[in-house]
Amino acid sequence: MALLHLALGAAAAWFLNGPLAAQEAQEHERPRAVEIRFVPASGNGTVSLGIYDAAGQLVRVLCDEWTFNRFRVGLNGLATSWDGLDEAGQPVPDGTYRARGYVVEDVGIEGEAFYFNDWIEGVDSPRILYVAAQQLLPDGDVLLAARLAGGSGALVRYAPDSEARWKTVVSGARSEPASQVRLAASDDLALVLIDGKLHAVGLANGAEKPLPMPLDGVKSVAARGDRLAILDEKAVRFYQLPKFASQGEAGNFPAALVSIALLDQGAVACGEDGSVWRWQAGWSRLEMPPMIKVVSISAGQADTFWALEERADGSTAVAHYSAEEGRLAEWVPRAEDGKLTAVAGAANRDYFAATLVLPDGQRGVAIRRKADQAGWEFVYDKKITDSSGFGWLEGKLVPQSEDLPQELSVTLMENPLDPSAPRKLKLRAVANESGAGLETLEGLPLLRVSAEPGYHRVMAVPGAQPNAARFFLGDGSCVEEYSLTKLQLMTSFDGGTIRMTGQKEATPLPPEEPVESGLN
Repeated sequence: MALLHLALGAAAAWFLNGPLAAQEAQEHERPRAVEIRFVPASGNGTVSLGIYDAAGQLVRVLCDEWTFNRFRVGLNGLATSWDGLDEAGQPVPDGTYRARGYVVEDVGIEGEAFYFNDWIEGVDSPRILYVAAQQLLPDGDVLLAARLAGGSGALVRYAPDSEARWKTVVSGARSEPASQVRLAASDDLALVLIDGKLHAVGLANGAEKPLPMPLDGVKSVAARGDRLAILDEKAVRFYQLPKFASQGEAGNFPAALVSIALLDQGAVACGEDGSVWRWQAGWSRLEMPPMIKVVSISAGQADTFWALEERADGSTAVAHYSAEEGRLAEWVPRAEDGKLTAVAGAANRDYFAATLVLPDGQRGVAIRRKADQAGWEFVYDKKITDSSGFGWLEGKLVPQSEDLPQELSVTLMENPLDPSAPRKLKLRAVANESGAGLETLEGLPLLRVSAEPGYHRVMAVPGAQPNAARFFLGDGSCVEEYSLTKLQLMTSFDGGTIRMTGQKEATPLPPEEPVESGLN
């Protein structure tokens, strides 16, 4: 029992003389809350309020676009408090400080356009940085393996003939871009080959499906209906979906194969040397035009296939072949259209998608044979231009420029309660973890244009009318433009002078009774 009393006594002493006493001492040393009162010139909009030192430097943002209902209401206007700390949470030095702020009323903010990325058609479009691979689905939709702004990778489904364009199949963070991505699609699965590692995910729900076969050294994958072919260093292995039942393999390569496609009957593949081979119980070489190297291959209707070709002069083309009849048609891009790097055909129509590289970006197209078989027509033509360094040049938005104007001058409304309040204000475009918008040159946030994080570059230029602006922001995938109007609907106000001595207010305001609510 004595031991128990001793333990309790020690605990009581620790409680009374230890943390609690230390906490009381800390609270005694903390700056006392400073009451700040002001009367807004208007009862509409938002309030931004800051604490400034004697040199006019902003030391603390107290209110960042607060609505009026966040303040206490007193007889002499609205009230809030300051704890005497600066933005870093440290007590401010002794001296004189001033509370100043702005009421921002109904400033107009309207989204105008997206630039330099044709994939981004609206706010619901995924923020595609570049497309690593495309694959046509039987219903005409396109499956894209894409890298998105913010460092994630995704499989997204694009429906060019539908108003509801986009559906994300699966997405996830990826620290490094893949160096090589290939896609294949069965009736129900998307097969994604990323840097030699194969993944299978459901097209309907994005759920990953375990693969029961060995997957070392996979070089190419192809799917058609409920059939699957996987090319590795040793053989092409065939499977029946959805259970991945083995259907044999094709070994004894006639050449080092790099790409495989499934036909209605058998398969077709191309080698590192540009040769093309067909598999039907054995390998047979297909005759190709001279001076042409086939780089990759994709399935077409019945026993046809699409080939990405490189020519002796360095140009590229997409050619349509029949395994029985030879070359059927070709599409040759112009030099300014870019150089072809990938092709994906449809197994149920004369239709293919292709990726091209440009000096300043990338281009993705989908092309089909015209109904009269006389030539080609575009289903879509999407260009991505590198806009990571966008700016202003000769009065125009350009994807790359060192000129990035960010400051604006506006004329404010007169404050009827304080005619001496400043009427001129300089604003600066900024982006941070909370979004993008306009702030004063000292750093007081006034107008949030976008609450989305991830923007790394912003720009503001005067609009066509007084007190209007064009606001541009980019996350690397594109540049968005917003139109800002009625910037004059801002009123400055003075929240009073505060003299701090010994971390306390030297002459605090007299206490004020709250406004009667009128409720019983």
